[in-house]
Amino acid sequence: MTEQPRFTDNGDGTVSDHKQKVMWKKLDSFQDQKKWLNYFKAHDYMEIMNVMKFAGRDDWRFPNEEEAWSLFELDKTNQDKYGDDIYLNPIFEKGAGGTTWTSDVKDSSALVVQFEDGEKVWPSQYANMNMAVRLTRDLE
Repeated sequence: MTEQPRFTDNGDGTVSDHKQKVMWKKLDSFQDQKKWLNYFKAHDYMEIMNVMKFAGRDDWRFPNEEEAWSLFELDKTNQDKYGDDIYLNPIFEKGAGGTTWTSDVKDSSALVVQFEDGEKVWPSQYANMNMAVRLTRDLE
């Protein structure tokens, strides 16, 4: 009996994550929009994906810390928008922003997970820095 792989490419721009029991958007916001997003613009992006019913779904959300951190895998490499290595499973498209905002907030900061080094940082939600979001949703 073989073990089910962690990820399954669903062929519709999504990837099922059997470990976290979530579905990920295969492209992050940078790949979709070709620009960096602060926390609030990233929320706008999420709302647009829900209104558009991306992949037939309207329950896309920001990942929590555990979900986002689980994507950082030292034994998997991918390339970010600069062609630099990031530790993100190659089932996701190359050219990602290399970070993701999360749903974890304290005061006016929000947690960001960086896939190039595994750092967890708390920039201002208003920061216009090199930030993107990779949306997720719960698997049925």
